Amino acid sequence: MLKINTEEKIVKINGFALSSPYGDGKVFGQPMGVKSLGFIEVISESGKIGFGETYCGIYSPSLISPIVEFLTPHILGKKLSNLDFIESLNKIPFIGNSGIINSIIVGVELAILDLIGKIENKPIYKLFSEENNLKKVNCYFSGGSVVFSPEEIKNDLIKSKEEGFNNYKMRIGLQDWNIDLERLLIAKQNIDQGGLMVDAIMGTLKNKWDLETALLKAKDLEKFNLKWLEEPLCPTEISNYGILKNKTKIPIAMGEAYSGDLFFKLIKSQNIADIIQVDATHSMGFRNLLEFSNKTVNNKATHVWGSSLSFIANGTLAALSRNISIHEYPSVDFEISKEIVQEKLKFKNGEFVLSDYPGFGIDINQKIKDKYKFVKNSGYSI
Repeated sequence: MLKINTEEKIVKINGFALSSPYGDGKVFGQPMGVKSLGFIEVISESGKIGFGETYCGIYSPSLISPIVEFLTPHILGKKLSNLDFIESLNKIPFIGNSGIINSIIVGVELAILDLIGKIENKPIYKLFSEENNLKKVNCYFSGGSVVFSPEEIKNDLIKSKEEGFNNYKMRIGLQDWNIDLERLLIAKQNIDQGGLMVDAIMGTLKNKWDLETALLKAKDLEKFNLKWLEEPLCPTEISNYGILKNKTKIPIAMGEAYSGDLFFKLIKSQNIADIIQVDATHSMGFRNLLEFSNKTVNNKATHVWGSSLSFIANGTLAALSRNISIHEYPSVDFEISKEIVQEKLKFKNGEFVLSDYPGFGIDINQKIKDKYKFVKNSGYSI
């Protein structure tokens, strides 16, 4: 239950995109050599600034600013003590309850929560629970680029173990299938039993598997004892997900592609996934997502592929939620992530340790904005 004490009002809100060096500059899907993200900042009467992130910024960074500008009249002047106005944003007819508008509203709510945390001098988790009863946040190392060779997969696994992680996810579906199977064999030989996850990234790749192909691939994958098979079909193939789930022994994971609670209610009601993947920067508002995660008993995992703000927000969600079992840790080095955190991310035995910095422990000052100015046409593209 969220507890708010401040009576301050919102006096300003901005949406912006920043672009940061990413990996070695040759990462699959980042043709400009940088990764761009969408952020929202909300400012209160006292001058405190809260920051949120929206996952849609990776794909449409140039749209963050104009959409926030469109939402601004619905937000300015609102008291932080009553967040009902956020729900009204989701009720804008036809466009407010799903898609890019919803994803940006999610980022707005994160910024407002961060702002409240800073005003009240509390980390976000203490806004929801003063008791020290947080669940441990077990993480997995999310790497294994779809373009990696078998040798690169092996080196990536060595890196993950050196950093203390016992669970590892890799991508498949782009290279020749026999090469993918070789990559998987290398992974299986170098990871603890049951600690391997596979992402077929069919929501991303141009050449997508149909149901028949996915069933054949899943049959080949059964021998690898996977924790899950992620996005083996295009996210629009909702009915086929149910068929696939019932015809394979491998747990099926999906959900990261959806923004809006309607999609998640459908996943639950149709029982089309074994693991529901949720993202605090995209799926739905933090408070609604926490309620959804606690009320539905399905096993859940976080999806994170943004900045350290995204990682901390999702880690906080996982710590507060009863039914999120594992938290995604993106492995690709992302320069801006190191600069916006007030305290370096902490891990212990593969678990994320939440900071007690106010809010999400994030600051994006003007120096950072100037250093990582948005690069046009830098949205994800393959």
